[in-house]
Amino acid sequence: MTIGLSFLLGLLAGSVSYFMLGLWWPVAVLLGLFAWLAFGLLDVKMDSTFTLLGGMLLVFCVSLSGMLIRANDQLSGLQYVDTQDVDGTEFRYPVPLLGQARYGEKIYKASGCAACHTQQVSHEGVSLDVKAMASEKNLAAVQEAASRFYKLTGRKASGGAALGLPAGEWETIVTGANAADASKARNFLAAAGASVDVQVRFHGEDLMYNDLQNPEGRNWGRRRSTARDYLFAEPPMLGSVRIGPDLANIGARYNRDMLMSILLDPKTLKKDSKMPQHGFLFKQAEKDGQRQPTREAEALVDYLLSLKSAHYPLPEAPVDQPFTSSLPTPVQTPAETADTVKPDEAGK
Repeated sequence: MTIGLSFLLGLLAGSVSYFMLGLWWPVAVLLGLFAWLAFGLLDVKMDSTFTLLGGMLLVFCVSLSGMLIRANDQLSGLQYVDTQDVDGTEFRYPVPLLGQARYGEKIYKASGCAACHTQQVSHEGVSLDVKAMASEKNLAAVQEAASRFYKLTGRKASGGAALGLPAGEWETIVTGANAADASKARNFLAAAGASVDVQVRFHGEDLMYNDLQNPEGRNWGRRRSTARDYLFAEPPMLGSVRIGPDLANIGARYNRDMLMSILLDPKTLKKDSKMPQHGFLFKQAEKDGQRQPTREAEALVDYLLSLKSAHYPLPEAPVDQPFTSSLPTPVQTPAETADTVKPDEAGK
């Protein structure tokens, strides 16, 4: 076997060890060197089948390595951002676990909570709203462009657009559109000279309830989860099964007393709850006989109260629905300004 081919097989072995088996990188390097020497020194004979399978595996591992390296590069570039609470308090996000919450994270893992709960608020779809504003100069052309869009897509005008799209005001041309229809509306209106703004709206069962825009919402989070939310989680306990509710924003939904009651007896909050009682986290008091939380219970609740990742707005995941970059006010040209001068002012 040639040196080059044995080296490729050694590289393959090292890549599999590190990226797929998750071994410590020095161990993966040693395994790769060992495979290189073994294939090279033992002069392993290769037939066409071995060559084909080895090549396929090599392509797979190199491709997987590229994806993981790219993802790691993106995550490593995440930094703190400024955000604010619902009361307007500003702070840097994300916040690392402090105090007993770090110990509570270990209790969460040891108790197997991740087997029944997820920590990721997801969205099921995205819809787009298109707004436009026309000036006196291009009002007729913009109205004609809006009419062409409605005829082409079969959509009906509503609100200000149904009344004729007044000049100088932002009006919604289409709401809840897919990317194709939103693109058509934007192109038609921009070509007619209108100022156009596209707003994005996430919807899904995990997000906040809205009787019109998100009627299936379960209020599990004010926004979707992002990679920045797990900056200090090692490893992120995303979970994959939802026997119980999502906990990414549990700290904003429940207080300490409610969480203690749920741990002691989940059926106090929900009669048909499938969650087992966590009585082992409580001890019997000597005086009144009441069950008192242990240090482990207090730490676990501290950890749960720290889970508010889907509560604060981020640049990549705003809280307000819909969200948009801005609604700029059109700048009038000198000709337009002259046309709007009142007659009594012109004679001065």
